[in-house]
Amino acid sequence: MPKKLPDIEYSGDKNNPVIDSKNAFYTLPYFKDNEYFMNYDSYVHFIKGCERQVRSNDRYRKYISYIKGEIKLNKCQVLKDVTEDDNVTIEMHHTPFTLFDVCAIVTEYFLYKKWKISTFRVANQVLDEHQENRVGIVMVSETVHEAVHTGNILITYPMIYGDIKSFIKKYNEVISNQYREKINKLIDISLLRDPDDFGVLDLNPNIYKTE
Repeated sequence: MPKKLPDIEYSGDKNNPVIDSKNAFYTLPYFKDNEYFMNYDSYVHFIKGCERQVRSNDRYRKYISYIKGEIKLNKCQVLKDVTEDDNVTIEMHHTPFTLFDVCAIVTEYFLYKKWKISTFRVANQVLDEHQENRVGIVMVSETVHEAVHTGNILITYPMIYGDIKSFIKKYNEVISNQYREKINKLIDISLLRDPDDFGVLDLNPNIYKTE
């Protein structure tokens, strides 16, 4: 691979290299700053890039294997009798925060802490959160997974594996009202579906509604 590509210019110092081109409207720094994230399209593009890095990482695949093998969540948590022995794919669904949400929250935390931000660094911390079991997940069959995304099947708190309380406590400073509303919705659904609150109201006093 050539060290230089046609119409591509490299500048900046070693701490933050920058890519530029006469055919581009803006430069592309390796480490992103607040100004970069002020553009909504750039923000979404960055978060989706973090998602791709997480999903393609071997640590992510190993975590799914760990969930199925060590934790024994190797069957659909909605259709209890459905397992991979039935030639059905059991997939990992993130809830109440999607993987996009988790990547966005971690990115906001990096901004809050004024740390250097790249897709690699954010993805690495998101993978750490998975390995520390602080990300909420549910194992479901492929068909059920599609139904969950379309809103035809609702997931309740007792079905979720992962220490959501610890995740919220760690990132509480950057949990936006939009994400708090997701937690509130999870709480409301869970309390309506079962008389036992399963500790759901202990999530965080700053998250749920008290009125």
